[in-house]
Amino acid sequence: MGRRFGSFLLDHPGIVTVIIVLAVVAQAVASFWVPVVAPGQIFLPLAEAERSTAVADLALGVAGVAAMVGGFAGVVVVFGLSSDDERFRKVRLKAATSLQRNWTSVVTTPLVAAFGALVAATLARATWIDGAAWVFELCVLLAAHGAVRLVVVLFELVKVVHNSDLATQREADTADTDDVLD
Repeated sequence: MGRRFGSFLLDHPGIVTVIIVLAVVAQAVASFWVPVVAPGQIFLPLAEAERSTAVADLALGVAGVAAMVGGFAGVVVVFGLSSDDERFRKVRLKAATSLQRNWTSVVTTPLVAAFGALVAATLARATWIDGAAWVFELCVLLAAHGAVRLVVVLFELVKVVHNSDLATQREADTADTDDVLD
């Protein structure tokens, strides 16, 4: 059951994104009764004048990291799409729907997180720390989701490349006896 559920989540990144959003919404609702679970609580020990800058700085840092993940994801996706190797073609045909969802997700999710983090920084600068903290938390989770999914996609592509290299090496290692006698 657990392995099947994990495989389902791997093939459906949109569902993972919805789960992340719903978890943050559930946390926000819970924070009305248990205020300590609100992410803005982390910044309360700071002086009031420093809170805005601290949240904005953290949000801008997440925006940079998320943008880097999105950019690297683009490179990985282009690598997977542009290979003419027979094994890549088979993988693309066999897992077309899952690959499309995953390749789209690894590019879009971090970029949404990057732009969302810019919104969080803007909200923080406008001194709406609580709103900024919620957006910031969501963006951190989305960026993490994109990064982890990217590593999984990259790992799968590396396996395809490795298998292709092994097959090419086997073909090269097989000597044709007709060539040896000539």
